Amino acid sequence: MKGITVQELIKDKTHRLELYPIAGLKGLSRKIYNPRIQKLGLVITGHMVYLHPHRMQILGNTEISYLRLLGETESSAIIQELCKNDVVCFVVTRNLKVPDHFLAETEGKGIPLLRTKLITSVFIERITRYLEEKLAPSTTVHGVLMDILGIGTLIIGRAGIGKSENALELIMRGHRLVVDDVVYAKKMGAIDIHGEPPDMIKNLLEIRGIGIVDIGRLFGVSALREKMKIDLVVELLDWDENVEYERVGLKEDKFRLLGIDLPIVRIPISSGRNMSTIIELACRNHILKQHGVNTAIELEEKVLKSMKVEAEK
Repeated sequence: MKGITVQELIKDKTHRLELYPIAGLKGLSRKIYNPRIQKLGLVITGHMVYLHPHRMQILGNTEISYLRLLGETESSAIIQELCKNDVVCFVVTRNLKVPDHFLAETEGKGIPLLRTKLITSVFIERITRYLEEKLAPSTTVHGVLMDILGIGTLIIGRAGIGKSENALELIMRGHRLVVDDVVYAKKMGAIDIHGEPPDMIKNLLEIRGIGIVDIGRLFGVSALREKMKIDLVVELLDWDENVEYERVGLKEDKFRLLGIDLPIVRIPISSGRNMSTIIELACRNHILKQHGVNTAIELEEKVLKSMKVEAEK
């Protein structure tokens, strides 16, 4: 099961969590598996039934002020009870001073106690985004991911069919590469899937006969995207005379990825077909559909209306 250690959390600079440990350093290798956090709230009053174990526990001004109001004996009892549970780590916001017995208990139990200068609401927003991104369900897909007219387009097909060559043509037409060959796909939220490159092949494109080329150095950073939401899948197929390919566009197939159905367009390859132009056309047509315009359905309605008029004569 995928997880991140508390140490990784502290080292992260991208999300500006501004965390540093103040106790329980021997527990920094503990792993976080749950993307949801908990602000202790009622739990700090001794209502342990409301505690969700295995989550990061956050203490803000309300919780720390309450602990200070209690006598040391009662406060220590609550903290001891908290630390008996399977808590991954505690985070204190606003750079608040932590009671000494809280420091001692977390140090003794090896539970990381972290502090940040951020106010509670800002920290919760940042840590939630961080955990959702890092712990999102993920997989790898063999293909090329492009930004074509703002549409995240995943181009798939058998090895050697021309995915990378078409990607190169699209780059030369002004579109942008996200990743070639291995797309690292992550489910973000309920319905979105984002794709990004593994670090090893970032900015690289493989062209048979030429080899590996660096798109960033050849075309500049404007030809690249760090990551992209996948909106459309385009599958390149070998032309088969025995297969009846879609000619009107009424049938809309789906490509299932990480439990989400993405629209897919299957394009057969044959001599004389400009595939990069057709891929770009598929993206333009997808944009039209997003705006409620479906040419195939409009044509069908016109044909049915014409047939009805003819029948009434």
